[in-house]
Amino acid sequence: MEPVFSQGVGYGVVIGVGLFFAVVMNIVTYLQNRFFSNKSSQADEFTAASRNVPLGLMVVSIVSSWCWSLTLLQSATESYNYGISGSYFYAVGGLIQVSVFSIVASKVKANANLVTTFPEAGYLRFGNAGHLAFLWCGMVCNTIVSACILLGGAAVINAITGMNTYAALYLLPLVCAIYVYFGGLRATFISDALHTFPLLVFLIIFVFVIYGGGSSIIGSPGKMWDLLTEVANKNPVSDNYHGSFLTFRSKDGGIFLFISIITGFGLVVLDQAYWSRAIAAQPLKTSKAYFIGAVSWFVIPWTMGLCLGLAARATSILPGFPPLSDSEISSGLSAVAGASHLVGHAGTGMILLMIFLSVTSSFSGELIATSTLLSYDVYKKYIKQNATPHEVLLVSKIGVFFWAIFAGSIASIFHRIGISMGWLFNFLGCATASGVFPVALTFTWNRLNRWGAVSGSIGGMILAIIVWLVTCKCYLGEINVDNLANRWVSFAGNATALFMGGILSIGLSLIWPDDFDWNSIRNKTILTEHLDSDSSSSAAPSIVQEENSNEKELYEVKGGEPLNETFTHERDLDLPQEEEIPLAKLKRQFKVFSILSISFALTFAILIPVPQIAAPYVYSKKFFTFVIAVNIIWLFGTFFVCVILPLFESRRFLKKLFLHITGIKKGHFGPEPEPAVVETAVDESYVDVEKR
Repeated sequence: MEPVFSQGVGYGVVIGVGLFFAVVMNIVTYLQNRFFSNKSSQADEFTAASRNVPLGLMVVSIVSSWCWSLTLLQSATESYNYGISGSYFYAVGGLIQVSVFSIVASKVKANANLVTTFPEAGYLRFGNAGHLAFLWCGMVCNTIVSACILLGGAAVINAITGMNTYAALYLLPLVCAIYVYFGGLRATFISDALHTFPLLVFLIIFVFVIYGGGSSIIGSPGKMWDLLTEVANKNPVSDNYHGSFLTFRSKDGGIFLFISIITGFGLVVLDQAYWSRAIAAQPLKTSKAYFIGAVSWFVIPWTMGLCLGLAARATSILPGFPPLSDSEISSGLSAVAGASHLVGHAGTGMILLMIFLSVTSSFSGELIATSTLLSYDVYKKYIKQNATPHEVLLVSKIGVFFWAIFAGSIASIFHRIGISMGWLFNFLGCATASGVFPVALTFTWNRLNRWGAVSGSIGGMILAIIVWLVTCKCYLGEINVDNLANRWVSFAGNATALFMGGILSIGLSLIWPDDFDWNSIRNKTILTEHLDSDSSSSAAPSIVQEENSNEKELYEVKGGEPLNETFTHERDLDLPQEEEIPLAKLKRQFKVFSILSISFALTFAILIPVPQIAAPYVYSKKFFTFVIAVNIIWLFGTFFVCVILPLFESRRFLKKLFLHITGIKKGHFGPEPEPAVVETAVDESYVDVEKR
């Protein structure tokens, strides 16, 4: 593809818009630190948002973190290659895993409520062997995901503006690092909300341009059906029924469905970014947030395929459509070509901004996730075991910039040797899926033993890589970069990783079952290990716990005013606070969301696609129109959940913040405490706490 805009536009978007968001997010962080009791200078706030994020913000963050460049580009690519089934199969690969994660999330809050990372739980259950195995799996997953995000974003920016790819690979993570460094995990939540709004607006615009009469080339589902039928007559899909783009009966598409599901499991369960969000949520809203987030997210990749992927394929035989090479298609540029051809410069600009927003939003989650692994699970665990929470926080902040540079470097190496975003997607399951069963069972099954957890996660990965390479050699005759990305080769490696990880972990645990007591890790965190007793028993200021309709907040009070910063640092207030665990309610949630997740998995992965795959059926024009109508309704539902709900949920907070900024109301920020007498050993002046 020839660039549509100048390089200056590319640098302007990456640096200019990136710095704009950095400034906005740092203003938000300043206001939080000025008026809110949870400060970004506290370790637990920086890495886990003080574990009190409300439902609406959790949902939009889950949707946004899963909307990385691969979601937008690969889904469109699959529809471009295989037709109507492509983006649906891609979307199923995320819907099932994130909804199933809602089950695991309820067990995290019930059984290991104060852990900050999943390797930390591995250490508390299985010692150093389990910790190192899970840490390796986490770092591998985050490395591949980070590279995927950056490669997809840089490829689009380069194609549209001609901006140097290596410059994009380094500048994109660095602009994210600026606001993550100051604001921590809560900044990424707010950033997710700000990024998701324009992304959804642009997607709705594309839908109405292509299917609502805004395009003279297509303009309606009926016209799209006609064009896709014509394309199939001239350039049929070799493995599709009748060569049609309007059928689910596709051999390669079916294989992609399995790869997508396996890859999605490895990605969700071993990506610390998802654990960070589960840990940050309010206990009784974690499972609900992940389930709603999964349902809301599903329509985004599905729409990208139905809209831009099919549009690119439908117009590919028309004059003026830019020719695409195999490498450009693998890099996800079919969506860019479709938008440019149908909507002109405006469409290209929207795609550019969509990809930029998706990259910065999802990569900010990777930054906080990996910096947490580096600080908690490397520095605190193996370098300085008596490190204070403040020192761990400092290393987390340094880790943000370290990972930005590292991810840019590894993505540059991949780009140099010809590894694209699509290649990494096919490989991702080989490297990560072996850890799915060991990590998930760590939180849910007390009979899992140490050697089952270690051999399943590491042994499964080794076996998967061996099978991947041997299959490539035997099936295609030669091991090279292109052959290793073959669908059948990738399927062999992906399937081996998932199933051998499960067989080893479950099999060894059934032979030598453990009988783990969950009470031994509840309310425990690696942060408190090896700390001097005097540092953890210093005098405590008065802490009043209060509830409002949406969130639980901690307010430090001295005569109705926030405590001064110096006094606060004398306490380990940045440690996770011990809490009463609502076990009965969490057990009920586990049952409810187990039923919901299994039902969704059966419906969307089996009941809907399998009959269509088995039946010799090509979509009629009326049925295709019906599918597009369902997609549009679902898209507006996601817009409501991701935009309207968080604003409604935050209405009281925003009102109070406005009153304090404008000076209309001064003093204690937040819900006002009831008259009470709280005893403390600090000072007699802290005894009376009034609720106005």
